[in-house]
Amino acid sequence: MGARAMATAAAAGAAADRAGRRPIPFAGALVAALAWAALAPGAMAQTVDASASDKDGTGKIALHAKRAAPSHAWHDGASRRTLVIESGLQADFSGVLNGKSIALRPAAGALKDVSPSLQSPVFRDEGGRMRALPGGVVVLTRATLDEPTARALLAAHDARPTRRLGERAWLVESAAGMASLELANRLAATGAFDAAQPNWWVERALK
Repeated sequence: MGARAMATAAAAGAAADRAGRRPIPFAGALVAALAWAALAPGAMAQTVDASASDKDGTGKIALHAKRAAPSHAWHDGASRRTLVIESGLQADFSGVLNGKSIALRPAAGALKDVSPSLQSPVFRDEGGRMRALPGGVVVLTRATLDEPTARALLAAHDARPTRRLGERAWLVESAAGMASLELANRLAATGAFDAAQPNWWVERALK
């Protein structure tokens, strides 16, 4: 299953949550609103609140520091992708709960007026797009498993599944921010799964 297929599965799972399934324990409404964008490049960027961001004279979000060497990485299936952290920006997801935009806010560190479960560092990926971590990890099992077997496999690796996204795809619980990236990388390193990736928010490329 490719990234776009997994994103479609995530969309279906989010729709099911909106239809009345139990909320996800970690900022459940937020993750339900964002999980459909998992692994789909740029799916959520149209909702960025530019007015809450630090912009340069062109209207684009300004970089707050010189481009540094890659400081973090994640696993895109079998490929390792590098990330550079944007030290002057923080993603604020609190507005999503009320139907508002994601806000990229100037900040030297964590936002003091937003719960840690509703914010994330901002990264630049290898293509220069901004990414952030609203919480959750999308895991792809190596084979189609019945639900009890899949849940047991995830539990054996200290991962708590919150809902099934497709035949082999699961959304696993994690807090927002770095906890999501760390869990995804740990699960990918086990070799027990086809893929384990953060439930990314990704900037949409302008056409």
